[in-house]
Amino acid sequence: MRDLHFSRGSRKIFDGLSLDIPRGKVVGLMGPSGTGKTTLLKLIGGQLRPDSGTVTIDGLNVHELSRRELYALRKRMGMLFQSGALLTDLDVFENVAFPLREHTRLQEPLLRQLVMMKLEAVGLRGARELMPSELSGGMARRVALARAIVLDPMIIMYDEPFTGLDPITKGTIVSLIKQLNETLGLSSIVVSHDVHETIMISDFVYVISDGKVVDSGPADELANSESAWVQQFIQGLPDGPAPFHYPATDYQDDMFGASGP
Repeated sequence: MRDLHFSRGSRKIFDGLSLDIPRGKVVGLMGPSGTGKTTLLKLIGGQLRPDSGTVTIDGLNVHELSRRELYALRKRMGMLFQSGALLTDLDVFENVAFPLREHTRLQEPLLRQLVMMKLEAVGLRGARELMPSELSGGMARRVALARAIVLDPMIIMYDEPFTGLDPITKGTIVSLIKQLNETLGLSSIVVSHDVHETIMISDFVYVISDGKVVDSGPADELANSESAWVQQFIQGLPDGPAPFHYPATDYQDDMFGASGP
């Protein structure tokens, strides 16, 4: 990504953002809520267009591609949505099989083998006949992960993969992301504001705020950053460069002044 600018109305989301996702690595994108992390994934996938700047994947400028070329590129990109986004009327097997049925003409025996392999990789081969309503939150997330890798993508994007999970399930997802990245040779982008899990899983981390990268580096070195903003974020401090109070007029004037709210 090079010099990305993107706004929603009068609100500027990205103001000259530039970063790299190395092939075969897990890269964490961290920052507080509202900094545009999910928006960045949509720009990478071509769902949104930047006001200016470029997103280049494997030598292809995403936003100069034709519709057919963009769809072909998306087949090489997996996505784990924050909610899992399983299709509620399909069982676990058919949820994972869906991308194969949509994009290939595989014979049923081979399709079944591929789905079973992906379910085995996430530890849910035995749950293939369950419906999404019968799954726990962590199981649903793992099924969604199996679906995201079923086409053997070169890139997989994780949108808040740890949200709403108990500590044991978080540990399971962390382990799966790392193992799958190493086994399949993926390039993984993990968008999260869960500091501990993101640093644990990532080879490299970018911290984003106010539309730009405020700091970056190997995950194990980020804790020693000299940036006051990064230290506030990592330590979860309530006040600092990111102020506790929303901008307002003087408190005394507001409380006792003649002017109304």
